[in-house]
Amino acid sequence: MRISLSFLTALAVAFPIAAALASGKAKEAPKDGPQLPPAKIEDAHVVTAWTRAAEQGTDTHVFITVENKGQSPIYVKGGATDIATAVQLVKFEMLGATVRTVLVDPVAVDPQGRYVFEPGVVAIELRDLKRSLHKGEKIPFTVVFANLGEINVDAEVDSRSAVRYEEPPPDAIPPAGAKKSGH
Repeated sequence: MRISLSFLTALAVAFPIAAALASGKAKEAPKDGPQLPPAKIEDAHVVTAWTRAAEQGTDTHVFITVENKGQSPIYVKGGATDIATAVQLVKFEMLGATVRTVLVDPVAVDPQGRYVFEPGVVAIELRDLKRSLHKGEKIPFTVVFANLGEINVDAEVDSRSAVRYEEPPPDAIPPAGAKKSGH
């Protein structure tokens, strides 16, 4: 068996580092940049909450818009309600010609940012409804944030086929009669 000099050198360097890490005596690397203030529940604002009409025993989804007024990221980890057997954070994926939901990790809302849970993207799924939901009613719903707490909201029930998207900002729509760019 032949052992190269470079292999022996690598072992000589690796063993003391591994031993220091194992003993807990290794120094932690310094953290660069300023430390952000911790996020607080007061930083989180649920701007909208809505769901689609659905029959008892079926599943539906709650779509929310969350704003973060703080200087640190916040994380939506799920929700809670008494009208469903289970509540879980999901994203939508195509599987052949059908759409399915897949569990996801908490969703980050950037500092001074906004995150919109949209149909076909991400939602909070209500599984096995205990009662039917009808257009026009409001259901009590709790948005749960990782390491922050909860915010109670009323989610408006819309039609079974409702799709709501954020209104574009006013400057995103060119005024009537505006000339197109020549690019």
